Amino acid sequence: MVDSNSSTQRVSGESPFKPEYDDYVSENPGRGSLKVQISVADEALPIKDVFVDVALIYKGKRYSIYHDTTDSSGIVNEIVLPSKLGGVSLDPETAGENDAQYLVSAYHPGFCEISDMPVTIFDRIETILPITLSPETEGR
Repeated sequence: MVDSNSSTQRVSGESPFKPEYDDYVSENPGRGSLKVQISVADEALPIKDVFVDVALIYKGKRYSIYHDTTDSSGIVNEIVLPSKLGGVSLDPETAGENDAQYLVSAYHPGFCEISDMPVTIFDRIETILPITLSPETEGR
């Protein structure tokens, strides 16, 4: 969970595109966090050193805004991302409109990659995204 003083919390990563990134952050003044859990065998075994990339589509362009590798528990934790303010998501009139949606990709040698899995981030909420990778088979 992101602390309640979220308006001062810094977004994870560096700004990959200026001034567009500043525009995106001002349009999404809330802060939510993302935890990615990567495993194999129906979440039974965590996978270490999986490259995780978080991207967004903004004004028709795709921007990679965060990347890291999983720890020994198969986790990349505390990725802080811009989101709509909490009231926007809770209001029936505006719920679902222009939610802060991101695309998560995961790569590791020997496994089939996952590309652009959508995830929505909400203000002051930790979103947990479990991903199960499948081993690559020879001849594929």
